[in-house]
Amino acid sequence: MKKLIPLILSGALLLGAAGCSGSGSQPSSAPSSAPEQSSAPQGGGDNASDVKIGILIPGSPTDGGFSQQGAEAGKNLASKYGYSVSTVEAGTADVIKAEAETMAAEGYKIVFGHGGQCSAPFAEICEDYPDTWFVTFGGTEIRDNLFPVVMCAEEGTYVLGVAAGMMTKTGNIAYTLGGDYPAYTKTTMGFALGAKSVNPSIKIQEAVLSSPDSNECYETTMSQINSGADMILSNANEGQAGAMKAVTESSDVYTFGCLGNFFDMAPGKVLGNIIGDYNVGYDNATSAIMDGTVEADYMFLTIANGCVTVDWNPDVALPADVQAAVDQTYEDIKSGKIDVPNEYEQDAAKELLASYK
Repeated sequence: MKKLIPLILSGALLLGAAGCSGSGSQPSSAPSSAPEQSSAPQGGGDNASDVKIGILIPGSPTDGGFSQQGAEAGKNLASKYGYSVSTVEAGTADVIKAEAETMAAEGYKIVFGHGGQCSAPFAEICEDYPDTWFVTFGGTEIRDNLFPVVMCAEEGTYVLGVAAGMMTKTGNIAYTLGGDYPAYTKTTMGFALGAKSVNPSIKIQEAVLSSPDSNECYETTMSQINSGADMILSNANEGQAGAMKAVTESSDVYTFGCLGNFFDMAPGKVLGNIIGDYNVGYDNATSAIMDGTVEADYMFLTIANGCVTVDWNPDVALPADVQAAVDQTYEDIKSGKIDVPNEYEQDAAKELLASYK
């Protein structure tokens, strides 16, 4: 399984961002290019404020995780370049479509959808607004003016899974998800694969929430803990707070933070966080569009190009053998020795998981 690497990087990003570059193959079904766009002001020029950019996030901009990172990336675009950036909560397909269409009709240069759930709604409308670029974080749809930026968080959760698989006392770990589609499931699949790689007989409890609600996540996580799970991962936007609460209230149970810094939310209980540098993804896509160098193609952000990292809790020391194992795993993913299946390779991921006995 060869991982696709981002093909499109603007000159501005190459000079100003921390090493999020690479090259690789593309799916045969993906268009090789998109129509050139007229150049727009960069770097906060006189007309930069006339450039309108919209960001649709699935939850609260203060959720401490995924949605907040999208909102903060929008603030970064506004402060760095002077663009007019609007951030709107859009949690369902109908709302996503309606908000994106309104923005495009109002002349927005770019509409970002922060999550793979935006892919299908954007695909329904993008051809009606050829002067607007639609960019999703995750998703599968590619059109002349629509493409996905893909944060390979599954690489980070694989590393967390190695820690969980080695540290569990019960041989039982669990995860919760805020949705049942590849942009979500790839993270917990990575977690499960990492755990199975060091502990093939480990039991893994899984649950998909009806919504990314913190109360539901709390109740679900408590049920998993009561069923023996002592290592918990939640990827459920604001629902993750419920998992943290459940772990805090339970003895000898630990958790991991997904796409944010959760050390303070469950003191002494969060072993590590995976962090995705969404600022780089937004900057990369925006710069390429404004410079007229953009193509409609997958753009991957990975451990190898410095966009996915794992931060271990300085207040909770890992056993020496566990620390050595997770450090080596991280380096093996970075070098390509370990290839963690991405969201477009989930059938292969399921086959790999099934191969562990």
